[in-house]
Amino acid sequence: MQFSLKNKFIAITGCGNGIGRAASIMLAKQGATVIGIDKDKNSINKLKLKLKEKLIIKHIDCTNYEEVSSKLSNVLKLDGLVNCAGIVPQGNIIDCDYEEWKHSINTNLTSVFIMTKYFIPIFLKQKKGSIVNISSVASSIKGVPRRFAYSVTKAGIIGLTKSIAVDFAKKGIRCNAICPGTVDTPTWRKRVLNSKNPKQSRKDFNSRQIIGRVGKPEEISDLVAFLLSDRSSFVTGSIYNIDGGMSLWWKEKIYLIQ
Repeated sequence: MQFSLKNKFIAITGCGNGIGRAASIMLAKQGATVIGIDKDKNSINKLKLKLKEKLIIKHIDCTNYEEVSSKLSNVLKLDGLVNCAGIVPQGNIIDCDYEEWKHSINTNLTSVFIMTKYFIPIFLKQKKGSIVNISSVASSIKGVPRRFAYSVTKAGIIGLTKSIAVDFAKKGIRCNAICPGTVDTPTWRKRVLNSKNPKQSRKDFNSRQIIGRVGKPEEISDLVAFLLSDRSSFVTGSIYNIDGGMSLWWKEKIYLIQ
């Protein structure tokens, strides 16, 4: 699917792996220059080898506002922002100690606040900008077992998205969120391999989706490209489930997944 992003500059956090990496590659293919933001130097350097001049590397901890302000001060033009950095803490509220809670909030939600707050003034000056936030079906959309802190942060992203959309719609700034179901990423594969029964775990994860499989990062990146393109100029404040039907139904045995 083609959505022209020629001559556009797009910043994306968490660009080194998973959905962020797939989105970076897709955006570059559509003509954008990607400002890749990730604190994992190894993964972002590998992406640089693939995208070459289409990727501007920024080794940044996007939970640190001072670091963001300092290292992005030379970015004077931006057409879009993709907030994709995140972690997937597991367990319920009893399992979640205060340190894990803070880490989850900072990584998944505060980073979105910091990046959006930093770039909004540029969008206002240009009178145009598009923000795409990666949330999750595990949020205010659906209660998912053993994803307490994760679901809270992803629900927060949905609220943030709608607030930004309504506050800045008349100033040319659009803000939308994507809520994936289970997606085949390096972190997901690691969780499967570390489970008590990887073969059964993979089978159970597949059963979450009516389609009968987990998603591919590239299937998410197509929607990212659309929301950043001018083809979506009438779209703001929307929350897109792209989950293989996970939000509609899943088998109860999923509750056994660790």
